[in-house]
Amino acid sequence: MATISVNMLRSLVDERISIKVSGLPTNSPVTLHLQIKETYGSFSAFGHYMTDEAGRLDLDSSCSVGGTYTGLDSMGLFWSLKQDPSQRTGLRLLRREAEIPLKYQLMALNGHVMWDELAGEQKPNSGHALCSIGLERTYLSDSVERLPIKFGRLRGALFKPRSQRSCPPVIDLFGTGGGLMEHRSALLAKEGFSVLALAYFNYEDLPKELHEIDMDYFEEAVDFMLASPYSRLGPEGGLGLIGVSAGADIVANAAILFGKKIRAVAWLNGNRCRSWFPVRYRARWLPNHFPMNVALVKPSDRSDGLYSREACCSGCTEAQELPVEKSTCRFLFLSSLDDYSMPVDTGARLAARIRRSNGQRRVDHVAYPGAGHLLEPPISPCTPLCYHGLYGLNMDYGGNSKQHHEAQVDSWCRIIQLFREELDPVSARL
Repeated sequence: MATISVNMLRSLVDERISIKVSGLPTNSPVTLHLQIKETYGSFSAFGHYMTDEAGRLDLDSSCSVGGTYTGLDSMGLFWSLKQDPSQRTGLRLLRREAEIPLKYQLMALNGHVMWDELAGEQKPNSGHALCSIGLERTYLSDSVERLPIKFGRLRGALFKPRSQRSCPPVIDLFGTGGGLMEHRSALLAKEGFSVLALAYFNYEDLPKELHEIDMDYFEEAVDFMLASPYSRLGPEGGLGLIGVSAGADIVANAAILFGKKIRAVAWLNGNRCRSWFPVRYRARWLPNHFPMNVALVKPSDRSDGLYSREACCSGCTEAQELPVEKSTCRFLFLSSLDDYSMPVDTGARLAARIRRSNGQRRVDHVAYPGAGHLLEPPISPCTPLCYHGLYGLNMDYGGNSKQHHEAQVDSWCRIIQLFREELDPVSARL
């Protein structure tokens, strides 16, 4: 009888697990099919393998010769997940609530079964099925606690290691999808940080829609974290910020406006102008916001999404770019070069501004060929086409699965290293 064995039936989404199958036909073609069904849609991945002379597969040493990924990678089935073709387009596999695990079904099938049979209207012939097993992947480690935050205007959730009362503080921001996104914060907390996942619209009693960027709100969040008993400040004080897309615009603005309160910023695929939206700080409107030029938004030539790269900050001159050189913190700019929703040269341009202003100041810029807009923690699948709630349409976010996966592994290590070196320098040297 064929049997699938996994060293961890419940694991964290960024953990590598070991998958083995025994009792299979010897020297024969076998398909492993991974599927997850969510309320909004289902996602699948599969690999084609050949068993050894003992009828075994070990994904640590068995290569996939076809399917959603090829080659040797024990986690290939997870990072190559894609939405089933029978679903509406633009779906993104994501769990906003870190406490709720993702539940997968892994099945071994006889022969090399193709995608249209696995995920289409057809179903695998009952003679194909050999064995199956259920798996759970979660963002929230048992070593991390979640604390809901409702303080003044602030709304969000704070994640911190249970074993430590205070840790280096970080604030985590996402973009125009709105609501509260907890998954990245929970995984960062596992690495020894006190992380505030901060909502700023479309959550609880916050504004339902985003019409402006109120930087006073974000400074309140910074001050809250700096004064929190859960925050352990380094010798230089200050905290870290991480933001993607419109969240990257906000953290860059914060670094410019809030001075030494900000020690480190991880910037992922943002704009070079101040924002698409009007930005207000201390009762005044700040210059150089550029609304998206809808005339330059056009259908993508490679998907049924929209190509908006040229529409972002259209008309913004070098003099009107974000003056990141006025900040005092260390920046890590991360750019995805296959991002069709944002200008891909922005990170390089902003990093160059800092270097020209102060050649001695450390600034890092990393560009990732083949990576798409939505850089997530490791082993998360690529989302090349995603529904954009603000515009009510699918956006071409780009990326191919393997290069996007490699970019996520590398960028995650760099983000953690940045925060350790700038917020907890003593521990970083140990």
